[in-house]
Amino acid sequence: MKNYKNIIRLFLLGCLLWFPSYFVKGQVSINFSPVIYGQSLDGLVYAQVVNSYSSDLKAVLTIRVRENRVGNVVTIKTPVFILKPGINEINKAAFNNARFAFGNNNFGLTASQTGRFLEGEYEYCYEVDISESKQSQLSPVYENCFIQQLQPRTPLLLINPVDGEEFCNQRPQFTWQPPMPLPRDARCRLVLTEVKEKQDIVEAITYNTPIVNQANIAGNTLFYPASAPALKEDHRYAWQVIVYAARTILARSEVWTFTLHCNQEKPVISSDSYRELKETGEGGFYTTSQFLRFSFINPYAAGKLNYSVTSMSDPSKPIKRLPELKLAAGLNKYDIDLSDNRSFKKDQEYLLTIRLPNNRKLTLRFIYKNE
Repeated sequence: MKNYKNIIRLFLLGCLLWFPSYFVKGQVSINFSPVIYGQSLDGLVYAQVVNSYSSDLKAVLTIRVRENRVGNVVTIKTPVFILKPGINEINKAAFNNARFAFGNNNFGLTASQTGRFLEGEYEYCYEVDISESKQSQLSPVYENCFIQQLQPRTPLLLINPVDGEEFCNQRPQFTWQPPMPLPRDARCRLVLTEVKEKQDIVEAITYNTPIVNQANIAGNTLFYPASAPALKEDHRYAWQVIVYAARTILARSEVWTFTLHCNQEKPVISSDSYRELKETGEGGFYTTSQFLRFSFINPYAAGKLNYSVTSMSDPSKPIKRLPELKLAAGLNKYDIDLSDNRSFKKDQEYLLTIRLPNNRKLTLRFIYKNE
């Protein structure tokens, strides 16, 4: 009798260990990222349905989008489509042939007219009905819901170089203002290409071979890559920034152009002259030998001079071992001995940047001759 009870216990224990794995094997789940895809009706199709059952399943998908204050915004019900074992994209043909029922409110009306959702707190519920598969060991319906606070994104704006600008920097720095808010994994791609004579700029950015095609940019600035060829004088260039997350493009900027044009002479700074710094580049650059002499007027309080020098051939690495300088109120004049610093190379171009209070920035480009 005792042995019989032990056999029963072992049998029940085996059932407990076997049944959970059996049911896990037959589950259906939905993955969806509302922060990326929850802005529009078209984005709703970018969900993944995971079929962990070992066979094909016949599925009907119902998507319910609700806004917390007004209720139903849209309900979408697809015809039957097949779920293969593993990860499935939503069948786009089934989504396009689905029945769309929009809510009787401003949110539903806007979604039906524009395809986009207004600002608000949303719930996205994905329901997969597999009852037509007639798998008695599986639940007929599976549902996953997702919550997201939607805020309208600001536009993606290019900042510098300014559209139509002419300057003489063969390795410029690019800056832009990304759209906000953005998901954490959002990245930027910058494309720069030459514009041929009489060519449309959109055609150039689309079809010409890029000079720079830099992806995976986490910030809003790109120094001209050291591996890219220097830009050519009197050539016109077009650039554009694209913001993306995963495989989805979130925003494209306008296409801006600039021209590399050097129409100024390259005067040598004499031993008794000081070059006045400007807030914007003048399109030219200057040559100097042992000493870099510059001046500017500081309308703010005295303190420590915040400045840096970078090589235009490798802007990501500022020159080190520069002397510490004081900043006075009013007129300032400086003499920096470049010959003592081995980082400066003959005939190389450099950029001096002065950062004043109130976010003012003064710059000077120069070539070191070391005569």
